[in-house]
Amino acid sequence: MFYFNDGIDVFLFIVEMIGCISFASSGAITAIRKKADFLGVWILSLISIFGGGLLRDLIISQGPPHIFWDAEYLIMAAVSLIVSTIWFFIAYFPKTCYIIERHRHDLWIYLLDAIGLGVFCVYGIHAAAACVPSEANIVGQYVYIISLGVISGVGGGMFRDVFIGEIPMVFKKHFYMTPCILGCTVYSILYVNQVNRIISIIIGIGIIVILRVLAFTYRWNLPHAKGYVEAKEKENG
Repeated sequence: MFYFNDGIDVFLFIVEMIGCISFASSGAITAIRKKADFLGVWILSLISIFGGGLLRDLIISQGPPHIFWDAEYLIMAAVSLIVSTIWFFIAYFPKTCYIIERHRHDLWIYLLDAIGLGVFCVYGIHAAAACVPSEANIVGQYVYIISLGVISGVGGGMFRDVFIGEIPMVFKKHFYMTPCILGCTVYSILYVNQVNRIISIIIGIGIIVILRVLAFTYRWNLPHAKGYVEAKEKENG
């Protein structure tokens, strides 16, 4: 069982639940749009939340992944199932299913995904910082915790996209991993230098969410192999 030792622990738990609800919602809506059944909606919602943390824990490799025994993760799983069930019933009835329509609510999907992304990146840094190899130099320590923070954030979405048969968004669209790297880097520096944790968390999450919102609002993308893309478009056109 987990305990709240101070107000910061309560704040972290609240932030984590916000991320859980956000990722559960984006996973459930994505599954509904792909015409998944009730169980499929549940599974994709859980994958969106736990995929990154599972991959992170396997890399850290200090016993069984936390999602299988930590009470905190059991609460997150319960929240995920409740949230995904609500979205399923919203989509099930004709009078409310319009909420899931693509042209009306892509903004909400991206926003929910951005919030979940920011929260789980920051949370992943906490988990990684507790397991930094003692022999690592300062550069190695930063690379370690930043990398695991990014993996915690993007892993669930990657697994979700693979399961529904799409190229993961992290590889192709709207400046996805770059905000995670920037946000995790800033938060890691603040965390290691023991800046106020609540302020650090807000700044780290805020950088990721704001950059993601700007990216999908203004269609920011990293450069593609322009010549090849244009040649293929001419060939297919």
